[in-house]
Amino acid sequence: MKIRTTVALAVMVALGGCAYKAEPMSVGAYNVYSSYGEKLPGKYLLFVDANALQKAIKPSDFNCAAHNYPLDLRAGFTGSVRKTFETLVSELEVVDRPVDRSELQSRGARGMIIIKGEELDGRLRVVPGFWTAGMETEVELAASIVVDGRSGRLLGSTVGGNGNAQGDAGGFCEGGAKALVQSAEKAMKEAVGRLGEALTNSERVRSGKS
Repeated sequence: MKIRTTVALAVMVALGGCAYKAEPMSVGAYNVYSSYGEKLPGKYLLFVDANALQKAIKPSDFNCAAHNYPLDLRAGFTGSVRKTFETLVSELEVVDRPVDRSELQSRGARGMIIIKGEELDGRLRVVPGFWTAGMETEVELAASIVVDGRSGRLLGSTVGGNGNAQGDAGGFCEGGAKALVQSAEKAMKEAVGRLGEALTNSERVRSGKS
């Protein structure tokens, strides 16, 4: 009786599937193209809102369909933006809320940079193999940048990032999480690089004139 109960429980767990978390690390984009030879002069405040960058990804076919992969870019994206923008701005202060432009002068800042993760999407496909199965993943994200100066809006733009990766499925489909992380890190690096390019190449931001 005990053996039957144990077997039944094992089957129920297997059928219920697992949640394999995919949480990418921060990846700075250090090859941002700039038309200028120096950093953006002066002090800027930075606020990052990455709350929208989380989503549960399900395999696109029957294989590994019992499992799901919670993809969470919030911490990774926030860290990626900070690492990247620190190389582009002379003085960067991270704040926990956007600061009104009327407060910028009193804080000694030329501008308020607001980065927002707008949308996240991902795909995971199992590729059957002779000995082991493989995983193909793709992650896409959209993010926006807004810069307010002391006299008004200086910049507003939206960019995208895309990443692909392949890997082994693993014995219980756990390999999908690793492949999603690799795709997500590529997508984040591409997106934050484009955000950085929008900032550092903006003549209005550099002049501070809206």
